[in-house]
Amino acid sequence: PAKVIRQFEKVPGNPSEADFHGPYNRLLYTLFPPDTDFTYMPGSRESADFLVMFEVLLEDKPVFILELKPPGDLRYPSSRETADRQIRARIRDLHGDCPLPVLHAVIAAGTKLCFYRKPRGQRVEPPLIDAHPDLETDTAPQERWDCDILEDEGARKFRAVVEEIKQTCAVL
Repeated sequence: PAKVIRQFEKVPGNPSEADFHGPYNRLLYTLFPPDTDFTYMPGSRESADFLVMFEVLLEDKPVFILELKPPGDLRYPSSRETADRQIRARIRDLHGDCPLPVLHAVIAAGTKLCFYRKPRGQRVEPPLIDAHPDLETDTAPQERWDCDILEDEGARKFRAVVEEIKQTCAVL
């Protein structure tokens, strides 16, 4: 929607993670409107690396996680690894409370998106890449952030996840 795109267009050059709070807040508000059974909660968690997430809830049960990172984090394997570790930990914490057969999550590094899913009784996708003790291992390859929310393919993929969540919730 145009209002969402305008929010993203207001993001300054060389943005920080905080510059994306408004655009993603607007996006979630648009996709999960207040007149539905969904609630989304912006939140942050203190850790060695400050973490900002939005969690979408259906009747206080998690159905979607969105983690925000600054776009510059994509450049560094260690930053991608940290983001990957954080989202996997949050998925592990919440998947038991998720009423859906699949808990979806996304890491947004600026407008670039990496999609995760945790089917009940199965492993998180994409699969975990273990670090080799003696070799440099890219445990969260940059190629996983393979679409952009402002481009047709990225917007379509994001909307498809949201629609899957909404349709599954509708039959609960």
